Amino acid sequence: MKLTINKDPSLKDDLIDIQYRELTAPISRIVELCNQGSQTLIGEIDEKTYPIDISDILYLEWVEGRSCICTADKVYTSAQTLSQLEQSLGERGFIRVSKPVLVNVHKVKWLSSMLNMRLLAELINGEKITVSRRYRSHLLHKIHEMGKGANK
Repeated sequence: MKLTINKDPSLKDDLIDIQYRELTAPISRIVELCNQGSQTLIGEIDEKTYPIDISDILYLEWVEGRSCICTADKVYTSAQTLSQLEQSLGERGFIRVSKPVLVNVHKVKWLSSMLNMRLLAELINGEKITVSRRYRSHLLHKIHEMGKGANK
């Protein structure tokens, strides 16, 4: 793979041009990271509204009728349903791992097998999430597709 980087101060916006013969896992990952870079969600804490960079989100969880957006150090709430968030974030590496939880696959440090075909996923902040057996194969496929290594 050849990489060319050019600085052009005359550009009004940054430009990334990707050319490939075959769409491989590393190239897909680069595209996902580029798409992830400038996207934000809106979350609330104590009736105050904040923009949240998607790349900072570790996981999303449905708790007591509200979507919670979890970063390394804060938990925001969102008016969007988990299904709406799954639909809008699916192309950015977020995947359902149980009925109430979506995980940012880019934030998974490792996976370990548990009883009853479930998985335990540790995120980069040390938090552990249980992956139900229903979503296990989908998560493993997504990680394999991304070319990301994990203990199975």
